[in-house]
Amino acid sequence: MGVSFQKEFGISLNIYIDKIESFSEVERCDFFRILAHSLTVSIRVYLYDNELDDEEKLNRVKWLNEILHRVITKVYVRPYDKNNVEGFFEMMADYIEKNPNIYEQLEHCFNKSFHRVRS
Repeated sequence: MGVSFQKEFGISLNIYIDKIESFSEVERCDFFRILAHSLTVSIRVYLYDNELDDEEKLNRVKWLNEILHRVITKVYVRPYDKNNVEGFFEMMADYIEKNPNIYEQLEHCFNKSFHRVRS
């Protein structure tokens, strides 16, 4: 799954994993807290987008919500488990394959969260 995710969207999962690994435990928790907030906002963006039909809104919200549930659990993962994060990215790739329209919001959320932790 990660391979198609990389090919289709042109990003390397290893870049994200390496960035998360470089964080201290506190920074990782902060990152996932910020990411959870960003995903919550993204869900609202989709819900109030008048250009999307209801079926598409609900489908996008469903997949972002599934990711959000897993992000929240990452705040509590100690000690840090790289395999667990790789599995997390594989899960996201699977959800993106189910609805590629969520990718742009996910990328925005990740970039915003990385920036906030490192600023």
